[in-house]
Amino acid sequence: MKRYVARHWFLLLTLAGAAAVWQWPGAVRWTCRVDHTAGGMLVIFLSALGLPGHRLAGAAGRPLPALGGLAISYGLLPALAWQAGRLLPLEDFRIGLLLVASVPCTLASAVIWTRLAGGDDATALLITLLTNATGWLATTAWLALAAGEGTGAGPALPMMLRLIVVLVLPVALGQLARAAGPVARAAARHQTGLSVLTRLLVLAMMLKAALGVRDRLAGGPAGVTAGLLLAVAAVCVGLHLAGLAGGLWGGRCLGFDRPRRIAVGIAGSQKTLPVSLMLFEAHFAGYPLAGVPMVLYHFGQLIADTLLAGWLRNRE
Repeated sequence: MKRYVARHWFLLLTLAGAAAVWQWPGAVRWTCRVDHTAGGMLVIFLSALGLPGHRLAGAAGRPLPALGGLAISYGLLPALAWQAGRLLPLEDFRIGLLLVASVPCTLASAVIWTRLAGGDDATALLITLLTNATGWLATTAWLALAAGEGTGAGPALPMMLRLIVVLVLPVALGQLARAAGPVARAAARHQTGLSVLTRLLVLAMMLKAALGVRDRLAGGPAGVTAGLLLAVAAVCVGLHLAGLAGGLWGGRCLGFDRPRRIAVGIAGSQKTLPVSLMLFEAHFAGYPLAGVPMVLYHFGQLIADTLLAGWLRNRE
């Protein structure tokens, strides 16, 4: 039991937090003080601070798996979200689904879940770095193309500049800080602590977003029923699993070994909540229920990947 709790403490804490949001919202109302933009930049910086350069260099020597993960993250998933959005009755849900599918891979959990599943964490590291370094262009392009005119997003250039600041700058600062020997050694010594701190910060932003969804649903349209929310959750989890399966199957077709296939599937299909929330607040505030699929996708990927990680490791 202790071993299970030690391995899955974040999932258990996430489920407890989700229950508190719906049953005792006052207990987690303190998360409303967390700023999504500043928090997201801090998460990316802390994650980049823990990215060992020699592991990245090793994975870069065989770049094809990482490029496959990039193709899943910015090719397959946004395209599927664009089409799957037609299954959802509200424009808010369609915008939110496309938004979460178009943002980069999460630095906070992709490497950890890849490692739990027996995958190659160096490849997952490189995929997260590539998606965050190119998100300013890929995310903007998808939202400009698929969201179309009249969404209230405004010109693409401000969105692109915002993503450069939020994504590229923290990664560059984190890796620049690692260039100092004492900082790199301290980051290596306290890697577990950095990981825990990063995930707790992500959890705080998840709970804030869930509170926002709860408040909007309480005062939102009467047509949003429990059945509709379950349908949105099913679409979100199905989209994530499609990306995961695409990475596993596509990696097999391309001849990747099993650890790299797992890295491509998990890192390519996981998405970051802080960046999607930042874009939502800055450019899509006119769609108040767009946060529903973003929150459901993030909760869904953590639950699904926790269960699948054990299954993948046992199959090995």
